[in-house]
Parts: sequence; structure tokens; C-alpha cells
Amino acid sequence: MKSAQLRAQGSSGFRTLRFEPELEQRYRQIRNQGIRERARPVSAAALLLFLVYAFLDALMLPPSVARETIAVRLLITCPVIAGVWWLSWRNISHHTFVRLYCLAYLTGGLSVVAIIGIARVADHPLPYEGILLMLMFGYFVMGLPFGSVSILSTAVIAAYLAVESVTGMDTRQLVTNGFFIVTANIIGMVGSWLSEHRQRAHFLDRQMLEASRHQAEQESKRKTRLITIASHDLRQPLNIISLILENLTADGLPESQSRLVSRLKHSVTHFNNLLASVLDISRLQEGMITPQPRELSPLEVIRNIADTCTEQARRQGVQFNTATPTQPAAVIADPQLLHRVLQNLVVNALDHSNASQISLSSAQVGEQMVFEVSDNGKGIDKAKLSQIFDPFYRDSEHDDPGLGLGLAIVRELTGLMDGECDVVSQPGCGARFRVSLPAATAPLTPPISQPAHPGHSSRQHCLVVVEDHHEARYWVCQTLAAWGYRVKAFASAEQAVDQWPDHPDTLLLSDVHLPGLSGHGLFERLQQRHSITGGILMTANTAHPQGYDPQLRLWVLHKPLIPMRLRAAIMHLTHPGGGG
Repeated sequence: MKSAQLRAQGSSGFRTLRFEPELEQRYRQIRNQGIRERARPVSAAALLLFLVYAFLDALMLPPSVARETIAVRLLITCPVIAGVWWLSWRNISHHTFVRLYCLAYLTGGLSVVAIIGIARVADHPLPYEGILLMLMFGYFVMGLPFGSVSILSTAVIAAYLAVESVTGMDTRQLVTNGFFIVTANIIGMVGSWLSEHRQRAHFLDRQMLEASRHQAEQESKRKTRLITIASHDLRQPLNIISLILENLTADGLPESQSRLVSRLKHSVTHFNNLLASVLDISRLQEGMITPQPRELSPLEVIRNIADTCTEQARRQGVQFNTATPTQPAAVIADPQLLHRVLQNLVVNALDHSNASQISLSSAQVGEQMVFEVSDNGKGIDKAKLSQIFDPFYRDSEHDDPGLGLGLAIVRELTGLMDGECDVVSQPGCGARFRVSLPAATAPLTPPISQPAHPGHSSRQHCLVVVEDHHEARYWVCQTLAAWGYRVKAFASAEQAVDQWPDHPDTLLLSDVHLPGLSGHGLFERLQQRHSITGGILMTANTAHPQGYDPQLRLWVLHKPLIPMRLRAAIMHLTHPGGGG
């Protein structure tokens, strides 16, 4: 039911204890289920109570009277109560059970009337408190619906007054008893009406809350879909732009045009970072990010950051240094999230610190692996240190300081991985950002020396590009050819399988989302045929974790492709001993 209908029902009220038909049906279903669950302890308590009264009858009433009253309790009332308890566990509808439950209440009330009548006939009158007890039991203990319990209680009272009249009770006494019993019944009816009205109000509140929750979930799904579509549709053209810029050289151009090319590359890099930050914070707010922690080598983590950020540092004239620990330790983290955290810290230092040197290092401190990004820049005022991790906080002298999301994302992603981040800085003394994550004892991955030039292994390897987007396929091939690799391209996985080159050292570079067979499926098929030595899958969908699988010798890289990282991934797979 829609929120507007529920609000309309709340505004119109329900003094007659009825909702509009659709809502009334839902309320009765839930109410009847609750009555059924409530009937189990109530039946057990009522059965015990009537057994106690049977025992008291035997002690306090004359034997001739006790035999008849005990017979009514044990042969009629108690079996009916036991039957209610048994039926509460049977496979019958809630509606049918409530009807039987009401019938059991009527039977119990009439049995009390019968016991009073038996005692009256034997000239051993019993007080009418038993009738009052039954009334209160029906109204408040059993929790029967207002309409049903009011009618049934009135019938029990009428039966009692009839029995007392037939057995010769004095008229004045009958009127007195009737007044008190009818008054008690009215009190019970008022209490029952208030109780059901409150239950209906709570039900309406729960339905409105459920409708709001459902609406929020639908809105969240729409936002998630929008974020996913925006991520894919924006990353694809940016991927092409990045590849075109990689092939755009300023050699031979006038100085003014050369500066323009450099500025263009810087602007595109800056825009890529802005886009990544916006999408990251959106995914965080929508709960779309779920960490998948595993043991990682700090050496590999730092090497990947160097592959990603070194070119940007070089273009900005900043010396980027890395240092790795010598202890045989690993860090427990999500590889994609940790890469994003450290990349944000390095880019933040490049963009905002005015530093000439930036360093990235790691060291084990107790049970924590601490990654540190330090710079020799302008530093941060003490008053601002408590704000820099807040979303949209900006403090930069640059003309394009960004959105102020980078450090906020660092804090959120670090927290998702059960880590902590902090900063130590003074004006004029640079800054040190530290990310602490759980450490695990594991052999340190031995260093893998990389060739000085990517063409070192290009003569031994063939790179097959599978990409259904024509322009993206063209520029990937142009970039790889400029790096000195032999390249063969296909528009679909099926074409690649049919025309796969007969080359012993072939690498696959494929888009994940292809018409027909996917990039993952293509990689698995080629691996089963022993046709490839490794692969790189490219995707604009950031839901696919980015990183390297050493068992499969498979990289997953997000679009837009960072040329330096793409080149490093290829070198990792093509260099002898790399990627193992």
C-alpha cells in the first residue's frame, strides 16, 4: 500500500475500528496471527486455573454439588481449553482459529454460568465473581477483537441473569448483581475498544514505516543504478581520452603548444580523480562497497601505487620515493580499497602540499601494518587538522582544489577495512598521513625487478585486444604499438577464439562486458586451451574488484585506464619471473 493511502487513513481516523478494505484485510491477518500466538500461553494458564478451581470445588462444596461442578470443569471446560491449545499448533488458517477461540471463550463463560446454576439449584449459591473473572479474561487476557468479545460477553451475562432468575433469585438481588456485572462489562468494552484502537494505530504506524522503508529501498536502488550507469557511461569516453593523450606527444611542437599538451594531460588526470571521488563517495553513501579483505604483500601494494602515480608526479616536477619493509609481514585489506586509499593520499599531496618530494613507505608496528605518505610541503595548521577528513572540506591555494572528498574517502574506506587513519603536520614542516591496518604474518613477496624499457620483452610476446567499442579498441592498439608490442585486435570473444594467433607467448587484453561471451569467459576458455600466458581484463564497472590474481595470472583494471598502470601490468606479466 502506498504512503499516501496510509496517511489518508490516518487522517480520516478509525473510530469504528475499521480501515479501508485492503488495509483492514492486512490488519486482521496480522491481528489474528498475534491472537493465535497469544492463545498458547493463555490456554495453558486457563487450563491450570480451571484445574485449581476443580480442586477447590472438591474442598469447599458439598460432595453432591462438587461432583457436578467438577464434571462440568473437567469434561467440558478443560477439554475445550486443551483443544484450543492443540489447535494453535495445527495447520489451520488464522481466521478459522480465531473463530474457534471465540467459541471456546463462549463455552468457558457458559460453563461458569452452568456451575453457578448447579450450586443455586442445590441451595448452595456461589458468588458471581466467576462471571467477572471470565469477562476480564476475555477482554484483556485473551485479547479477543472488540466486536466479538463484546457480543460474546453480553451473551454470557444474559445467560447468567436468566439462570439466576429461573432458579429463584430475589428480584432486588438480581438487579444489584446485574448492575455490577453490566457495569463491569461496559468497563471491559471501553478498555477493549481503547486497546484495539491503540493496536490499530500502532499497526498503521508500522505500515507507514514499512512503506517509507520500501520507498527508501527503491530510491536507493534507483540511485545505485544511476551511479552504476553514470560510472560506466562516463568512464568509457574518459578511457578513450586517456589513451589518445598517451599517444599525443609534445615533441617538435612550439613551447606554447607543448605547455598546452601538458596542461591538457594534467586536466584530464584531475578530472579522472574528481570523477573517481564523486563515484566513490556516492557508492559509500549508498552502502554499495563491501570489503573483501585478504593477505596482501606491502611490497606489491606500494609498487602498484608507484605504477599509478609516478607519471603524474613526474609531470608536476615532484620526486616520488617509495620504501618497503624488510619484515616478512602481510597486511589484511581489500586490495582495491587499499589502493584507492593510498592513491588518494599521494594525489592529495601532489595537488595540495606544494611539496618537491613525496614518500610512501610501510612498516609493521605491533599487530598493525602502517602505510605512511609524507611530504616536505607547506604543512597544515593545527586548527585545520581536525577538519581535513570531513567531506567537502577544502583548503588549497590552487585554482582547482577539487571537491574536498579525497581524504573523506580515505577515512571511510579505511574504516570499512577495520583500520585507522591520522595525520601529523606543522606549518612549514610538511605532513605525514598514516593508515594503520591489521597485519598478518606471511612470507614477504620477493622483489621482482622490472625491465628498464617495456620493449625488452615485446619481441617475445603477442598482445591480443578484444574490445567491442571500435574507438576504444583502436586507441588501445595504438598505445600498445607505441610501446613496441605486437598487437592483434578483435571486436568479439567469438572472433578471438576462431582466429587466435598461433604464438607461444600471448597475452589477452579484453573488455569484461562483450556481446556474447564475456571477457571472463573468454579468459577461462583460452586458459583451458593453454593459449595464453596471462591476461588483463578492463571494465568501467567498479563493482568488479581491481587487482591481480597470481594463481590465474590475471589483472583486472578499471577504466579509464591509467597508461602507467596498464604498462606496469603488462610488464609484470611479460617479464621473466613476473606475475608468478
